[in-house]
Amino acid sequence: MTTSWRGWLRGLVALRPTRFDWVDAVRAGTCAGGVVLIGWVLGELSAGLTASVGAFTALYGQGRPYRSRAVELAVIAVAFAGVVTLGALSAVSVWLAVVVVAALAVVATWLCQALDTGPPGAYMFVLAAATASNIPGAATEPWRLGLLVLAGGALAWLLHMSGVLAGVRRPEKAALRDGTAAVARLVEGVHEADYAARRDRAARAMHRCWVVLVGRQPAAARRDGTLERLRAIGLEVHGLLADAVRAHDEGRPVDPSAAARLRAVPAAIADPPSAPGPLGPADVPRGGPGPVRAAREVLATGSPWRVVLLRVALGALVAGALGASVGLDHAYWAVAATVLVLCQGLSWAGTLERAVQRLLGTWLGLLLAAVVLAAEPAGVGLAVTVAVLQGAVQLAMPRNYGLGVVVITPLALTIGSGGHPADLGGFLLARGVDTAVGCALGVVVFLLVRPGPAQPAPAALVAGTLRDAARVVPHLADRTTATPAAREARRDLNRDALALADAHQVAELALPGGRGVQATVWWPALDTARRLAHEVLAACWAVDGGEAATPVTAARAGAVAVELDALSRRTTSGDGAVPDAGDGFLARDLDAVRRSLPRDA
Repeated sequence: MTTSWRGWLRGLVALRPTRFDWVDAVRAGTCAGGVVLIGWVLGELSAGLTASVGAFTALYGQGRPYRSRAVELAVIAVAFAGVVTLGALSAVSVWLAVVVVAALAVVATWLCQALDTGPPGAYMFVLAAATASNIPGAATEPWRLGLLVLAGGALAWLLHMSGVLAGVRRPEKAALRDGTAAVARLVEGVHEADYAARRDRAARAMHRCWVVLVGRQPAAARRDGTLERLRAIGLEVHGLLADAVRAHDEGRPVDPSAAARLRAVPAAIADPPSAPGPLGPADVPRGGPGPVRAAREVLATGSPWRVVLLRVALGALVAGALGASVGLDHAYWAVAATVLVLCQGLSWAGTLERAVQRLLGTWLGLLLAAVVLAAEPAGVGLAVTVAVLQGAVQLAMPRNYGLGVVVITPLALTIGSGGHPADLGGFLLARGVDTAVGCALGVVVFLLVRPGPAQPAPAALVAGTLRDAARVVPHLADRTTATPAAREARRDLNRDALALADAHQVAELALPGGRGVQATVWWPALDTARRLAHEVLAACWAVDGGEAATPVTAARAGAVAVELDALSRRTTSGDGAVPDAGDGFLARDLDAVRRSLPRDA
């Protein structure tokens, strides 16, 4: 067994070092169990179970600012009601249901990726629609089902938004604390062997921080309000990140005061001091592309997500058609499992891992489901069972997906059967078989439809990074790093750096036999391009901070931009002369990129 196989197998059972979020768990459990309890009290238990689908709204929106969260959760609640209504309307024909569910799977995957909803993503919408299409008599009352789901979503919205009472800026403060902690770890290990990993984690944490502080906020913050004060703290922390990057690249010690300044930041976040001056949109980083641009990027020519959407459509159609043809008892389980394996756009190793985790987690979960359903929970007991299982899902899923599936399986079966399946053994067997069919189909479709990760090919990633660096460098020469054009170019370059880190990790985790030539020969170029991107971004932060010396002259900036553009073209086309910009700013990094490109690039 190779090291890659060992690493992949360890990944199946590894627990991620995330903290238990008891608030989210209690909230999700209260939403799911609450609607069931209300239905039982009103003598409409089946209505309460239907409304619990809308309560899945509580699974989304974690970490978002409350204003952004309110909009997102409202849209998600309406979307759950909409997909259930459409699924119920399609129940008049099994073949119509197959087409409708497949179309909804594609749309849900597209929008969840574009709007960055995070887990559980498109899967829950597909499961809701597929379930509705299999409810006997659903086509006679689709609007009633949709309204019940909307009611469950409304309750989830209210409980989710109740957190604002504990502090309207809690999400922003939490994101800034996480970013500060990551930067502190970088500063402590600037000259350690794992510097690159620390740098990438710090850059990613600060990117998430700016998404929360800027990208999901109104363009202008109230003068000297809490948001503006937090943004000022974020600027200081990010400046320390940039200084640490420059210290490493220049081989000098990091600023001796940096560690002490970072230790003081958590107290400042708790009670933010006044900002040194007003901060306008040009004074802070862009948090990320808006939803319209993000939606277009997913569908743009060359986007790897177009392949993912094709896989999802084909997988849902094949799973639905197969289930209808052979008469699977609960064919929608197979459809949902297939979509789950494909909708996140994982690499080959990630797709196989997700399929195995789903399958093994389901089979182990069936043992737990047998115990739960054998007890025949009813009334308050049923509501409590649903609440406890939903809360457990929230705690387990972030640590390990397979562990979360072990818990979500009895939850889904309890809701689907009302706690009283007519044939418990047959019910459990059908779930196990349908899940196996769905997972297998997902893997087969992945292999048949242009197998590859949901990241651009390494050559395209490196080329895009070099192009965006060429856009940024001229702003260093004329010290216009805070203009709208510069901010947009810096945002794109930062996204490139994060994508390069993701691509390198995907290549490292590739399974034997699944690691192609691109996943090995491009490793050096992924590293050198990423280092160049971070150095350019660090220089921008130095200019933002008022550093007296201009990092690059206009003549040097022009020469560097020309070489970057030439390297970018050579990376994708494999030909073209690359002029040498000579000594000076980025000379070492440009030489490293030039030497790291594969010979046929």
